[in-house]
Amino acid sequence: MAANGTPADNGTANAMNVGIVGAGIAGLSAGIALRRAGHHVEIYEKSTFKREIGAAILLTPNANRILRLWGFDFDKARPVDFKQYRYVNGTSLEVKDRDSFEGVEERFGARMCAYHRVDLHSGLRELAEKEGATINLGAEAVNVKPEDGNVTLQSGQTVEKDLWILADGCRCPFLETISGEENPTKKIGKSVYRWLAPMEKVLEHPDAKKLWEGEGAGFCTFFEPQAGITMVTYPCRDSTLLNCAVFHETRVEEINALDWNANTTHERVLQALENCHDVVKHIPRTAEQMKVYTVTQRPPSKRIWKGRMLCVGDTVHHMLPTHAQGGCAALEDAAALEVLFGASTISPGAADLAKRLELYTQLRLPRSATTQILSSTNPWLTMDQVAKKTEEIRKFYKGDLVDWPKGLEPWSSPIREFFYGYDVVGDAEEAMKYRYSGKLPESWKWFGEVEKAMDG
Repeated sequence: MAANGTPADNGTANAMNVGIVGAGIAGLSAGIALRRAGHHVEIYEKSTFKREIGAAILLTPNANRILRLWGFDFDKARPVDFKQYRYVNGTSLEVKDRDSFEGVEERFGARMCAYHRVDLHSGLRELAEKEGATINLGAEAVNVKPEDGNVTLQSGQTVEKDLWILADGCRCPFLETISGEENPTKKIGKSVYRWLAPMEKVLEHPDAKKLWEGEGAGFCTFFEPQAGITMVTYPCRDSTLLNCAVFHETRVEEINALDWNANTTHERVLQALENCHDVVKHIPRTAEQMKVYTVTQRPPSKRIWKGRMLCVGDTVHHMLPTHAQGGCAALEDAAALEVLFGASTISPGAADLAKRLELYTQLRLPRSATTQILSSTNPWLTMDQVAKKTEEIRKFYKGDLVDWPKGLEPWSSPIREFFYGYDVVGDAEEAMKYRYSGKLPESWKWFGEVEKAMDG
């Protein structure tokens, strides 16, 4: 089943030639999954990875279960297991709230841990290549034709595939072509200063030792109520680095800092932390570089595929980092692809591919859209705003919701149950019972207005 005439390399009669645009977490994960499903996979990435960048990322049990299933090398990636969450007054250093994560792995059957993004990315890339995916660097996609399965690269080459996965992030220029919706990302008025601090240098301050020595790894979040500043910190890379992010009102000079790697200065960071305790201001001084990015979000799309192209990851469910589910959702997307597009179960031709893409949409979009909407919430919303969030979610999801307002808290027990306990592989296997019709039954817990959008 090779539209470009290239024979599949795994001996499966119905193996597809699959192209993936983007080699980030979502693209590499999709590549691993579709290779495991029996298809030939080529990934096209615009960068050259000569200087990989990034801060840290937390993956919760719903994502780490997938990595474990794939044989991911956790030891090499050096993640840090989270044991607690602390909410600390940034001026007095008084711990205002604390929660334990000690029972999370036992309850949900997988780890809750933070990775340096470069380590996670390197591990996924190594696994994708080990599975047999081909990765083409410096190959930027500049145009797509969904119905034909064609992608044009910046070099001028046009590549045809049986199926394309668009996984090139929240600023993907092709989403509107797929969804038929004008749905740009919007700034929310917040920006983030971020840096990685050497933990050894952080602990040189005597008050830092009081904060971290003898404490379980995890979040230590500082808040400064007078300036409305929140500084999130947590360790990564075997606890040798402290990942730091200061959420603040966007300054004029930052308004167009949309690139994850935009530079800022120590002076600006320290201005934001002016009213904080000396130990809080000590932390950025230990790092060499300060970065800044302006936070954006967008509402969910109701259509995520067209012709022979499917959007996954941040391309379609760009969300805020509130519940640490962005990377997790990308891994869930990939795990669903592996089950729903198994080469031994799919028949050649556009009709069966369309049914699988519809089935994927019905399985994944309600959960990812709900996650997207939940990511924009916080415990201080009014009940009117909470009611509006419920109304938005019900356009996609008909199942049980977390309790309001407790369920808005990022690390609350209801939130953990909703996210960490989800078994995407089990749900995908259940959905496969309906692969011949391409439509889940009305009794399925997912789905609201999206069905109408698809039928239309």
